[in-house]
Amino acid sequence: MKEHLKIVHCGNFSYFSNGAAFNAHERKISYGLMNHGHFVYDFSYRDLAKCQRVLGFKKKSIDRMNQNLIDTCLNIQPDLLLLGKAEFIYADTLKKIKELIPAIKIAQWFVDHFARESDEVFLKQFHYTDCFFQTSAAELQELSLNFKNLVCSYMPNITDNAFEHKIVSEKIYDVIYIARDHKEDERYKFAVMLNEFCKNNHLNLKIYGSLGNTTVFGQNYYDEIAKAKIAVNFNRNDKIEGENKDKFMGSSDRMNHFMGTGTCTFSPKIRGLDTLYTDNEDVVYFDGATDCFEKILFYLENDRYEKIALQGNDKAYKISNAKKVTKYFLETIFGEKYSMEYEWMDLRYHNGKKYE
Repeated sequence: MKEHLKIVHCGNFSYFSNGAAFNAHERKISYGLMNHGHFVYDFSYRDLAKCQRVLGFKKKSIDRMNQNLIDTCLNIQPDLLLLGKAEFIYADTLKKIKELIPAIKIAQWFVDHFARESDEVFLKQFHYTDCFFQTSAAELQELSLNFKNLVCSYMPNITDNAFEHKIVSEKIYDVIYIARDHKEDERYKFAVMLNEFCKNNHLNLKIYGSLGNTTVFGQNYYDEIAKAKIAVNFNRNDKIEGENKDKFMGSSDRMNHFMGTGTCTFSPKIRGLDTLYTDNEDVVYFDGATDCFEKILFYLENDRYEKIALQGNDKAYKISNAKKVTKYFLETIFGEKYSMEYEWMDLRYHNGKKYE
């Protein structure tokens, strides 16, 4: 691998949000790569498509944006094209880039819920992708079996003190809950139950983005989290009661935002996550709503939430900072010998088998 790489990072940099999403993985990953001394060109594919739209013709603007990506790669001649979700990037665009720049590596990272119904665009990209990184490990082995040349690996959600930092604040909320459920999944039911539980137990609950409450973004998002003794994370498709048997290592990046701010974090128990964060030391895991509510009362009564908040904050920065995660990216993509023992490095697959 070259000492100084040229990288085109194609992601959703949300220029039109005016910094509200400054903590998105796109910016964390670019930051981590640049901290290794590499040149990174941010290509904001959604913004570029949007600003080229004429008379509402979305397809034509996406076509233009794909050509823009080809032209950008031709101008920069990058060693790596790194895609973040990139659901508007055509497989033919990646094929063309590989034809024009044969030595280029193409890799993709993904932090959202993986939707197989996107086969028309999304899965076809894997025919031209060298590596795929995801914040869930549940489907990686199967993906690597279906796409023979693809190395699939888990990646942790990134916590980095250039974006998150421990905030010392007066604790005016007992519990904070943040989610954008739109009433379409189990998160809405969980929010209803949590709200009722807190009312019955005279706990001060703050909710954002659910049950008709406004959302919160930017630095205000972190400031509000810091005002809570306990922050409860509940992910899309988590179980209201019982174990999340179908999940493996997958959790929303809200969990890492909570930990990075220095707030005691509650999260559903998900297979494998305890290899990163230890129960009752770094976080508090729960099996469903009833278990969660019982543990909220226990930890508030014993003030143990303060110690867990501190330990979780330290662990998150140590394990999943941007420089460490992007170093793992590059060593995996370019087939380098690993420079350290990454906590998740055994979750790599190639041709349906563990990748050595």
